[in-house]
Amino acid sequence: MLRCSKKAFRFSSSWRGFTLIELLVVIAIIAILAAILFPVFATAREKARQTTCVSNMRNLLMAGAQYTQDYDELLNRIRVWNYPWQQIYPDPTRANWALGAEDMLMPYMRNEQLLKCPSDSFPRNDCDGSYGTPISYSWTHFQPNWDDGPSGTATFGLHAYYNWVPRSKSLPEIGAPGDTISIFELWTTVSYTEGYAYWRWDVRNVADPGWPTGPDYFTITGWCSPAITLQFAIGGHNRITTFGFVDGHTKTLDRRTTMAWPWTPTAIQARAAAGQSNRNLLHWKVSGNYAPSYK
Repeated sequence: MLRCSKKAFRFSSSWRGFTLIELLVVIAIIAILAAILFPVFATAREKARQTTCVSNMRNLLMAGAQYTQDYDELLNRIRVWNYPWQQIYPDPTRANWALGAEDMLMPYMRNEQLLKCPSDSFPRNDCDGSYGTPISYSWTHFQPNWDDGPSGTATFGLHAYYNWVPRSKSLPEIGAPGDTISIFELWTTVSYTEGYAYWRWDVRNVADPGWPTGPDYFTITGWCSPAITLQFAIGGHNRITTFGFVDGHTKTLDRRTTMAWPWTPTAIQARAAAGQSNRNLLHWKVSGNYAPSYK
């Protein structure tokens, strides 16, 4: 019969555990790896959100293109200001207090979730606790007589807002659709479907280096009674913003590169005199149709 030696079950007296120094080294290596990899994971996660945001914007552009074809090549408005919304929403359970671009385009997109960028985490507040779906996008603002004159150069976009502006720009007026931005990311507390897709009256804010790029933001107080704190920013993904162009394509850009800066009558004239570029992707004017050209 085989017998096992007791020696086979004895632990060697030479075995020892990790020293404190060895444990600290291992912990330090893990910490270094985590510090290297966590930002990579965060960037990859934000890139995935950006992909969804780009897809949403393309769908909004397609909805806008269908709207334009149905309305004699006129682009949608940002909002019909002070429109009696009760005529549109007689059912108080569906009542929106404003008629905005999202309402005009809804028959063509049929999905409110397209209005929300997953990177936009700003809170919404409709003063009564109900705001519908957050809206993360806005359209460039057009208002005549505030462009290229002594009164300023601020409202050179495409889409009308106030009732006294009879219409938005039309496709034939936009001679370079592939170089003209129509829609951009605007993240703010006051943009939601029970109101409207909030806007920037001054289109220069989109490129203003003094404005924050999301997730950074600035705050103001107001809107409700009692007042609330509002957050504002041009939307961003790793400091890059998604823009949609009239011809239907999207592009991610450093928003500060969308126009020459500063954009004032004096600066525009000075650059022109020096032979420098006044390129402006947010401006509706183009060479061949209107002078001067900003493309």
